[in-house]
Amino acid sequence: MNLTEDQVACNNVILNLISIIENDTLLSQSEMVQHQKMISKRKKELVYKLYFENKRKKEFINCKDGRVKSYNPQFIAKTEESLIDKLYDYYFNRSLERIYKEWLRRRSDLKLVANRTIKEDLRIWNQFIANSQIANMAITDIRPRHLMDLFQRWTGNGLITRKDFNNRKSLLNGIFKYAVLQELIPTNAIPSLDINQLNFKIPVPVVKSYTMEQRQLLLDYLDTLEPDAYVLAISFSFRGLFRIGEIKGLKWQSSDKNNVFIDKQLVEERELQEDFTLGKTFRAEKDPKGNPHYSKRLMPISKAIIPTLEKMKKLNPFGEYLFMFEGRPLTTVTFNVRLKKYCDAIGIPYLSSHKIRFTGASILRDKGMKSVDIMPLLGHSNLAMTEHYIGQRVNERDTSQMAQILA
Repeated sequence: MNLTEDQVACNNVILNLISIIENDTLLSQSEMVQHQKMISKRKKELVYKLYFENKRKKEFINCKDGRVKSYNPQFIAKTEESLIDKLYDYYFNRSLERIYKEWLRRRSDLKLVANRTIKEDLRIWNQFIANSQIANMAITDIRPRHLMDLFQRWTGNGLITRKDFNNRKSLLNGIFKYAVLQELIPTNAIPSLDINQLNFKIPVPVVKSYTMEQRQLLLDYLDTLEPDAYVLAISFSFRGLFRIGEIKGLKWQSSDKNNVFIDKQLVEERELQEDFTLGKTFRAEKDPKGNPHYSKRLMPISKAIIPTLEKMKKLNPFGEYLFMFEGRPLTTVTFNVRLKKYCDAIGIPYLSSHKIRFTGASILRDKGMKSVDIMPLLGHSNLAMTEHYIGQRVNERDTSQMAQILA
């Protein structure tokens, strides 16, 4: 949309008036009202010029229920003033950055995604999109060629892996899908783009589980340490298929020593602030990750693990949660710091707490347990996710005879 000089000047007046209202704390109540009236008047003048420019009718559509409607672009509102506000935003406040912030705020306020997803969205936007050409473009002006140009800049001649690319593309895809739902744009062009023409970096194979030997070395080493909440929690995690949040949220249950009931997780959250940064960390109890119908589950435990739970109960007899260190719930960061410390001490590679679930599930598979039977123990709702967990190697490969076999 190309604006005339008069239209740009009129919009600058509106922006200046808005800035005065937001920043001038010395305005009286009557002055505030006067400024608001001036803003409404200017908006109406500007919107009328833009909306009715090429239309035969010079008035909005009055609906039977009393609402007011515009057509091309189509909006509906209770009053004409509200409709003008929507049209003004349509013409002037629809940069990709603005739509991104609306989308992010909505997801955060309605708890549509996990807190860590919001954190990752912020990271990707700030690092890879905020300074790009399209960030300040009106979303209606962004064409497939602009998107492909950005994608090609990201990937180059194999700069990033397909997984990294998909993470960035997913963020943009979410924003554009939101814009379609808000009727800001008619379609989302991203799914139709030919991604196969891009060049991706070949990913380096990532180790996702401890070997059985490494697991046993670590468990043996933990038995030599003075037991505290973190030592016992790490030992406990290697003998089950728990998420770290589930371990942090466990409460003492003495009625059934053959099972542990997983009905919640304890997570560290950070709320999205007005300036689109994350606030201070706080703890929150939530349903276990995934579909609660599957993730809330009874986890069988062996007799060997019961002494670990009993030791923890003696160390923390009155705590709100079973695993507490110095009167406070465990944190994921400290759990992983301790785990790395112990791995370094015995000379094995460190893998994060989440990889312990991969290890346990893969061991069960190596021992002959079927995927469909491992799935409910992991709390998964579909077999594909379970297959992702159990495809890891927990026994070392024997390649000593390769040369003779292939001779």
